[in-house]
Amino acid sequence: MKAIRTNVAGVDVHKEILAITVLIGKGDENPRVEQIECKTFTEDLIACGIHLKSLGVEDVAMESTGVYWKPVYNAWEPLGLKVVVGNATHMKNVPGRKTDMNDSHWIATLHRFGLIRASFIPSGEFQRMRLLSRHRTNLKDDSTRVKNRVQRVLEDGNVKFGVIASDVFGVSGLAVLKLIEKGEKRPERLIQAVTTKIKRKDEARKALTNTLTNEHCWLVGELMKQFRDIETRIKEVDKELAEKVLPYAHLVEELRKIPGIDKITAVGIIAEATTDMKHFSDERKFAAWAGVAAGNNESAGKKKDRNAGMEIQV
Repeated sequence: MKAIRTNVAGVDVHKEILAITVLIGKGDENPRVEQIECKTFTEDLIACGIHLKSLGVEDVAMESTGVYWKPVYNAWEPLGLKVVVGNATHMKNVPGRKTDMNDSHWIATLHRFGLIRASFIPSGEFQRMRLLSRHRTNLKDDSTRVKNRVQRVLEDGNVKFGVIASDVFGVSGLAVLKLIEKGEKRPERLIQAVTTKIKRKDEARKALTNTLTNEHCWLVGELMKQFRDIETRIKEVDKELAEKVLPYAHLVEELRKIPGIDKITAVGIIAEATTDMKHFSDERKFAAWAGVAAGNNESAGKKKDRNAGMEIQV
């Protein structure tokens, strides 16, 4: 089998060090092998990239290992190296002979023969937008966790407000929580914060009759401080995202015409997929990349249930 690339490098990426194998030689001959190690400090990465260029290397491949591949990509791509980032599950080495250098040699060999499918790497502008969008998602997850903890404290004090209100953190819920923060436990005082839109007042009174202690109230106050802080941070991220996505405001509005997609979701789609759909040959490839396409498991013309024979782990 003739190689389709001549001078390539395979990189096994770790937090503090890179194991690199360079294969140099024509496609129809055994390549010369050179193996080097490189630390992951920025100046070391740049020096290593320059060294690879001096060896005649033009094509580099590495696994998408956590976030550790990103600094390598960002340091080498401006130097003119063609860096391909592949899915680690598609690049597994032969078991039983695993070392960092063996892994890098295997990656280099796969890349030399064109057997690594490149992952989609957005341009720098969209990488920065993606960074903010994912940070916002993490903040929303943090907010949800704090909300759940508040509701557990309320349940511990037998406050059943969630039974009569669809959203404990709605207008009435926040008003009730504010009173509890201040140490108020009397149901006749708490019910005054409940709007008429909530179910019958009698049910609200029962839901707010509680066994709260001073410690419950203090803990609710601490958690609500976290909640408000996170919500403030989310608003700050929204401001940053609004500036980044301003040139694509027309695309945001087009995406919002799709049922179920709001402004935040639209911004997230642009940040993740960019505005250039040429990266995806058709809508099926895009759906598969987005993780919303069903997988196939077919053999001898028969389609199999992917979950058949699987044990459920509890």
